[in-house]
Amino acid sequence: MKFIVSCLLIVLFSIACKSKEDDAAKTNASEENKVAPDTTKNNEIKHYKNKTWKFALEFPSNFKAFEGELPGNNPVINFYLEDPKIDLPLKIHEDPGFAYIAMFPKGFGVDAPSGKSKSIKDWAGNLQLSFHINELESRVYLLENGEPWAYFIKFHQPPEQWSEASGIFVHYPVKDFKSSCISQLGESKPMEDCDTLAQDRVVNSGTVNQKSKARLDALLNTLYFFREEDMERAKLSNLIEIEKPLPNMEVSSPLKITGKARGTWFFEADAPIEIVDKDYQSLGKSYIKATDKWMTEDFVPFFGTIEFEAPSDERGYIIFRKANPAGKPEFDRVYTWPVLFPPK
Repeated sequence: MKFIVSCLLIVLFSIACKSKEDDAAKTNASEENKVAPDTTKNNEIKHYKNKTWKFALEFPSNFKAFEGELPGNNPVINFYLEDPKIDLPLKIHEDPGFAYIAMFPKGFGVDAPSGKSKSIKDWAGNLQLSFHINELESRVYLLENGEPWAYFIKFHQPPEQWSEASGIFVHYPVKDFKSSCISQLGESKPMEDCDTLAQDRVVNSGTVNQKSKARLDALLNTLYFFREEDMERAKLSNLIEIEKPLPNMEVSSPLKITGKARGTWFFEADAPIEIVDKDYQSLGKSYIKATDKWMTEDFVPFFGTIEFEAPSDERGYIIFRKANPAGKPEFDRVYTWPVLFPPK
């Protein structure tokens, strides 16, 4: 009898250990997809590289990475600000107070958030990313005051191994979030009786946490895609060099731009440029053109001219984009050059 009891205890102990191992595997970034800390200047930044879905980014030390699955065997990768109330994985419909990003390499079929939204193409704001997106299908979700509280980003062309249904959901934390229902006649209705198909309208209100928003925006700005598992991204300084204008130089329209870039920066000897204000609102678009044979990996001189309407603000940027006719995010590179505008 003692022998049987001992055996049962051993089996139960083994099952418990296995369960803990499985849970640990689901709640942490896998060994293959490394998260490496960078403790420079006591401000820890974590470098994350996912070899399965071929993307990399950086995030602050108070954020966590999670890799898991949703119903239907749909993979999800979360990056989120630590919160004891969070129940992983994070999807689209979560607590308004959470700050997180959910990446869906194979998509995830759920209803979009209710309330006011616009396509990125029709939105007056600007989302700074290092890769091409489908501006018509990508959505921004807005509070009653017009402030964005979430995005769903669709790719112009999905990255390697990602499906056409793939996308990225970005959720800013909102304090005092409240949803109200307004009927077609402008009258308030209980949310449980709200029928958007009958032209009822959902209105969301609250206050976005600007500090967490800035962190999520910075995280998104570091996101890039790659083709080879062992591929290291070349530094921008080894791809393009700007000669004129000098950084933080006062500029006026028309602006002449000179420099040199690797031949791989161009397609048919051209590459797009854009000049924006301090909020990255577009002021003008043009191209730089290689002035020598561009089908080389060596540096090639370039020249360009761009016309723009100077803003009232002093600061702005010239954005140099690597030519990418295929629109694949793993081929995208962006170089931002600071300039000043004369006072009006």
